Amino acid sequence: ARIDPNLSGMATTFTATYSVGTDLFTFHVGDSRAYLHRNRTLRQLTHDDTMAQLLADSGHIAPEEVARHRWRHVLSEALGGRGKDVKVQVQHLDIHDGDWLLLCSDGLTDMVDEKRIAGVLDTSASAQAACDRLVDLALELGGRDNVTVLVAHYAIPPH
Repeated sequence: ARIDPNLSGMATTFTATYSVGTDLFTFHVGDSRAYLHRNRTLRQLTHDDTMAQLLADSGHIAPEEVARHRWRHVLSEALGGRGKDVKVQVQHLDIHDGDWLLLCSDGLTDMVDEKRIAGVLDTSASAQAACDRLVDLALELGGRDNVTVLVAHYAIPPH
């Protein structure tokens, strides 16, 4: 966007993690997501940076309206764009043996609900199998956007 004037103002979402031993750190801007799946329960780790989510957070719309609100894809935070300071969400948590970590674009979460995502993680034999199944499922259900999925399955040896 800096080099090509036709791309001026473009921005992107960013969701990343790294682990050191059993410490997991997440960094997030935008509307891609990170999830932790532990003991058959899926928990969203990130908070969407969208105008619709801001409306819900401030009480102007109900939380269940966010997913279908016309501003659900209008980002309130992104990397790049207008050169403003970016508020990056940073989080730390402990990873347990058997945990699954899912990073994904809204191309997955717009098409596949969290219950089905959890079901795929519950029944997958490997991280690669989970990735493949989640992408295929999003595409089978209409795949209106790019579908990016990264999955890690943690095996933590006993001390």
